[in-house]
Amino acid sequence: MSGKYKKCLFVCVFVLQGLLLSAQDGVAAGIQPVPKNSRTWATAGNPESPQPPRKPVLSLRNRTFEISIAQTSVYASNVFAGGDFLRSPFRILGNMIGAGGFSGLLGDPSLYYLDDASPITIEDILKGFRSDFGGSIAPLSINVNIKDRWGFGFDFGHTVFTGNMLVPEVVLDPEKASSGTFDVGVAAFTDFAVPVFFHLGDFKVKVRPAAYVPLLYVKPDIRYDFGPVTDENGRLDERFELSYHMSVFSPFSLEGMLGGGGFDMGNMSGIGGSLGYDISFGVEYPIYSWLSAGVDIVNLPLVSARPEHYARMSGSIVYDTGDIDPNAVSEGKADIAAGMPEINPEDTVFGRNSDTRILRPFAMLAYANYRPFRGRIVTLIPSFGFSVNRLYVRPASVEGGLSARVDLANIFATTVGVNYNDRRWRNSLDFMLNLRVIEINFGVSLQAHDFVRSFKGYGFGAGIGLKMGW
Repeated sequence: MSGKYKKCLFVCVFVLQGLLLSAQDGVAAGIQPVPKNSRTWATAGNPESPQPPRKPVLSLRNRTFEISIAQTSVYASNVFAGGDFLRSPFRILGNMIGAGGFSGLLGDPSLYYLDDASPITIEDILKGFRSDFGGSIAPLSINVNIKDRWGFGFDFGHTVFTGNMLVPEVVLDPEKASSGTFDVGVAAFTDFAVPVFFHLGDFKVKVRPAAYVPLLYVKPDIRYDFGPVTDENGRLDERFELSYHMSVFSPFSLEGMLGGGGFDMGNMSGIGGSLGYDISFGVEYPIYSWLSAGVDIVNLPLVSARPEHYARMSGSIVYDTGDIDPNAVSEGKADIAAGMPEINPEDTVFGRNSDTRILRPFAMLAYANYRPFRGRIVTLIPSFGFSVNRLYVRPASVEGGLSARVDLANIFATTVGVNYNDRRWRNSLDFMLNLRVIEINFGVSLQAHDFVRSFKGYGFGAGIGLKMGW
């Protein structure tokens, strides 16, 4: 082989060797060609491939240790709006009875008469009256979080109280009244719990076993009967009869409180024997980087509570239209006492060691966390489930709704939601300000049993929470 050909062969080998060494260095650095149909994250040279979710430039870490307190309160009605009370306490009354009857007694009718497109009238009351109230107090919670992988805590004296009253339309409208029951009840529970969370693979699991005490549980059995009756003179009248059998349960002795003796701290010995036990837990799974789904189960009963003390009150209220003389009414000579209902209370019975078993309201809710944009700033949270509350004549109810959350690096967040919970529509707005050492949570809501009225101020809710730690 001539020197000319040897020189060309040497140059070719040198060039090929350089290319092979460059390729070997690229493989060692982790740079590999992306196949056309590859499902790996894209490089700059393959913009059509899916991109990983963008992480925020700054994200404040969760506290490892924190102490928190919180309080909420709610009220909702299907008849009276908050603006009616803010304008004048006589505003509603003036519409129900008529402004003319108050003009001489209260002065200027504009102070109490509702002169707008949708005044509250007696017809609104006759459609049925419903009212709910409630609240919660969390005086102390301690939580420990280990790198967001697992953690535990202690909840001390978390108290929830609720009350409801429903007077159905068939009771208030004489043309429809027949017989039935009222929805009336009051309950207050306090618990002591140990919340725990951990991960099993990709699953995040939350568990909260709790021991609870029904501080007060009132479950009235109120029945009404309305219909025609014939008196001894053969005259056809209308009679409304209300019979009530109210049971009150508590770990404290009720004889002093209901019997007029007042509350005695020495009557608290029944708390230990009145305990009940339930458990709450939830599971969440990340389906994709932008979508996760979960299920929460609240207050699954383990052992029902049995309050140490009880009191039972019974009686009836009878109203007979035959006691009213129409002629005397027209002449202004009616006997007011004759037109009053007849009240027949029975003696209150006090006792101990009741066999009544009391459970806290149960709920099961499925939800999803959907992030429509890359990153974790905006999250949509749809939910759907059901609840069971034995304070109501019909215990089961549907739950669900939609919320949207905007989270700015875990420093500031706001959540807007329209949800149906606890038999009320709730239009809520919540804020979170996290300064690492201290975090403030605040929320307000408009609530009502009717969807349209939930935007008109027929019910309100407010809550505030404070967290401190490092």
